[in-house]
Amino acid sequence: MITLWQSVADFICEEYDKWLGGGVIIDSPLPTPTHKTTPLNQILYGPPGTGKTYSTIDKALEILRHYDKTIEIPESREAKCKIFDKYRANKQIEFVTFHQSFSYEEFVEGIKPKLIDSSESVESSEMSYTIKSGIFKKICKSALDEQTKPYILIIDEINRGNISKILGELITLIEPSKQIGASDEEKARGIGNESLEVTLPYSNDSFGVPSNLYIIGTMNTADRSIALLDTALRRRFEFVEMMPDSSQLKPCGNIDLARLLDKVNERIEFLLDREHTIGHSFFIGVDSLDKLREVFKLKIIPLLQEYFYDDYAKIQAVLNNNDMIKPKPKPEFLPKFSDEVNDEKVAYEIEKEWQKWESWQFVKIYNSRATKQQNQDFGESNEDE
Repeated sequence: MITLWQSVADFICEEYDKWLGGGVIIDSPLPTPTHKTTPLNQILYGPPGTGKTYSTIDKALEILRHYDKTIEIPESREAKCKIFDKYRANKQIEFVTFHQSFSYEEFVEGIKPKLIDSSESVESSEMSYTIKSGIFKKICKSALDEQTKPYILIIDEINRGNISKILGELITLIEPSKQIGASDEEKARGIGNESLEVTLPYSNDSFGVPSNLYIIGTMNTADRSIALLDTALRRRFEFVEMMPDSSQLKPCGNIDLARLLDKVNERIEFLLDREHTIGHSFFIGVDSLDKLREVFKLKIIPLLQEYFYDDYAKIQAVLNNNDMIKPKPKPEFLPKFSDEVNDEKVAYEIEKEWQKWESWQFVKIYNSRATKQQNQDFGESNEDE
């Protein structure tokens, strides 16, 4: 009996590993990434400011490099952008941003009105209607015409649109096993082994998604959690989490930006959740107190106001009571309405003269010993609330 159950258990574990790994047993060493193992569909997700859109260029260059080993990926951002722009100009890379009013008709195809020219001198008020291809249909056609080259579609803020409405039947076609034009080697790995084409509703064209089309999406988890995504969409994409990385930051004078960011996010995660933490890119390039003041006043504090729905007590806690936000004096009329008004309520206001914020206020976010009288280097102590 033990032998029988052990065999069943081994079989179940092996089948689960195959399912989880897409046909690759988990215990087996994974192959070195090539264009044949690079995910066809992936989403970079994380809190705001973690470099998701920024990283799409790196991801696109990696795909191009897998196809063409002569492409050297440079170190500098400027040089990377130059290569990226070259392939965009060649229509091998396309970029689109989803939003709430974005539709299937814009993404795949739709009927568009067109004015009929009655003469060269008089503008006509008559209209005709024509079927116009969207960005996705266009790039699929280009990819099908040149299957030896990779084509890349970057969808920024993919979760901000109505995904089911925008994708329509494409939710099935973008699944790797349903893609068309795959080689025998790709089919052996489950890509295009069940290729599928559908008839589009407006043009009645037969349409499929070629296996050399790569989709890179970005998703801000502060807008919508990954847990709320359509299950069908999640099955067809690989998800790459991008969280705040304080190691990317350099000190700003005597202010340790890395420790500041870590402490702010530690409190946000406790008071809210990790999906609403603050990304490191807000502080990239901040090398002076003036710039840091500006980032806090114009970006960080407004973001905290949005996160905590103007609950200033929590915002003050995140900032470790550093005097950027202060309680307002009680109004004079309060005693007259003591029976009707909660006299324990505290109203807060953001310091109006934010251009005068001092370095000790930023240091206090991660070091509770910092005071106005100690507006200097506060050492390595890390005492908190």
